[in-house]
Amino acid sequence: MLLSTLAIASFIIARLCIASAPRLGLVDHPDTRKRHVGAIPLSGGIGIFLTILFGTLFLGIAPYTLPMLVLAFLVFLVGVVDDFRHIHAGARLLIQFGAGALLASYGGIAIYNVGNLLGFGDIHLLMLSVPLSALAVAGLSNAYNMIDGIDGLAASTIALPLLVLFILATLAGHPHASFLLLMLVPLGVFLVFNLGPDNALLPKMFLGDGGSITLGFLVTASLVFFSQGEQALIEPVTALWLVAVPLMDMLATMLRRKRAGRPLMEADRSHLHHALLDRGMGPRRVLLVMLIHAVAAAITGLLLEATPAWFSLFCYFLLFFGHCVFVLRSERLAKAALTASKAAANDALHLDSCSEKAAS
Repeated sequence: MLLSTLAIASFIIARLCIASAPRLGLVDHPDTRKRHVGAIPLSGGIGIFLTILFGTLFLGIAPYTLPMLVLAFLVFLVGVVDDFRHIHAGARLLIQFGAGALLASYGGIAIYNVGNLLGFGDIHLLMLSVPLSALAVAGLSNAYNMIDGIDGLAASTIALPLLVLFILATLAGHPHASFLLLMLVPLGVFLVFNLGPDNALLPKMFLGDGGSITLGFLVTASLVFFSQGEQALIEPVTALWLVAVPLMDMLATMLRRKRAGRPLMEADRSHLHHALLDRGMGPRRVLLVMLIHAVAAAITGLLLEATPAWFSLFCYFLLFFGHCVFVLRSERLAKAALTASKAAANDALHLDSCSEKAAS
């Protein structure tokens, strides 16, 4: 009953958000970096968050903590403003960091124990708890915002850790499993619109910054909540495996930008999905490949819970190294292909010119 009520409410809210977005000017237009067709409503995140509010206010589904939901609402407002008129990347990052600090100090959800990462016993963060919790929120919120480059990718990689936690919470009879479902259902409805046929019944919509940033905040809060304390469902290091693809993509992309001398936070086509697209893959195939990568990483992290935490972290670093090597190698191959195509075009022009002279 709860599932069907949420799904129906989410669908209705999504349709209303799609209908109102053009009148509000909340649409995304194609450009040199964005290659979609036509003006697409940027109201997916609004529909998801309104469904979350509907579930908490009218269905009585309790959030992890009430202050966390208040902070999520403030982050959501900032994201929507960013969709209307772009906020400077540095200011946005500072806001995300502040939201993470408030989550740890006021919201009651903080990283205070990162487990036995060095083999000498659990590491308690003490005074570092608030700044590292804030860094986690800012990092993951920004990672999801950066990976939102092809249909379905950000929403799918957001849904994955929530789905894993929901399964574990349901099996453990955790009282907050329903709040995870409250995020998963509207994400599923959004994906139907985002990946659907783009017709009168299911028009396309995008997540927008109001969605990626807010859901990044909520995913981080969920991972922290379910990895700390006596009711923890996963080891803290396992949380890294559940968000491996967006986190590694962000760090590898920033590394590429630094090597190229470009601003770290400036949008471009240097992400993993761009590298795969440049190799000739279609968007749906790229989505499938990256989802397989994300699911494989999540399963690996869960299996490694049977090993010491330091070993799991070591394996994670190996995966990250391989990810960076692939991305940087793809960049070199793309540059070589571009150089070769320019040379071929110049040769063709030279031959045409010679032919014209010979004919005259």
